[in-house]
Amino acid sequence: MNYQDLIKKEILWLDDKELYDEDMGVLVKVVQESEVLEGLLLCSNHITLADGAFTSALAQNHTLRTLNLYNNKIGVEGAKCLAAALKVNSSLQQLHLGGNHIGDKGAQFLADSLVVNKGLSKIWLNRNRIGDNGAHRLANALACNYVPKQIALEENHISCDMKKTIKSIHTFMAKRKRETRRNEIVIARKDKEIRIKDEELASKSEELTSKSEQIASLEAAIRLLKQQQQQCNTRKEKRVVACLDTPDLVSEKAGDGNKRRRVSRSP
Repeated sequence: MNYQDLIKKEILWLDDKELYDEDMGVLVKVVQESEVLEGLLLCSNHITLADGAFTSALAQNHTLRTLNLYNNKIGVEGAKCLAAALKVNSSLQQLHLGGNHIGDKGAQFLADSLVVNKGLSKIWLNRNRIGDNGAHRLANALACNYVPKQIALEENHISCDMKKTIKSIHTFMAKRKRETRRNEIVIARKDKEIRIKDEELASKSEELTSKSEQIASLEAAIRLLKQQQQQCNTRKEKRVVACLDTPDLVSEKAGDGNKRRRVSRSP
């Protein structure tokens, strides 16, 4: 496996490649460092996950959505390591673990992780030699975790009563998922209405601000006109006062004019 080729891929198809844990070094690095990997298919290999290398990388991954380990050799120890990773990883949504003989003990490890995990929506555990004890732990995990999950448990060693219990939990979870979806739709609609109202209020606020600015501008213009009118009135008053204050000068000028006319008429 070439690291440079694998690190660029969004989906890796590595089914039936006769892979063992010791062949996973490059893949572990890809899972740990890839920023685009969303699907990893490793069906029908010889992977156990017991050394913890792959699961440690999985715990640090933030892009992987689907992991298919169907028909490998994971067993109890591999399930334990995988469960530890699932307690940390929040991006994985679908996990295929059918045909891995994890038994009740492995199912209990996984159940403990499902109580904490908030990302997985479905996990396949068919053909894993799981009995009522493991199924009971898984059922409790389903009931404890708010995140809707579905667990496939076909072809195990589970009694009819336990199957009914799990089915009723699945029904309850499906109902809760529908209710959650309806609530999300209602909340989204209300958020949209609030956003529209906020936009309308913002628009009205802008209009009010604009009108306030216009009013302020008009008031400033009126003040300026009043000042100019007052200055004009003041000048007129000054001219009138000046005229009223100089009557003798006007009379003298008129008298001088009459004398000049009489002198000009004398022989």
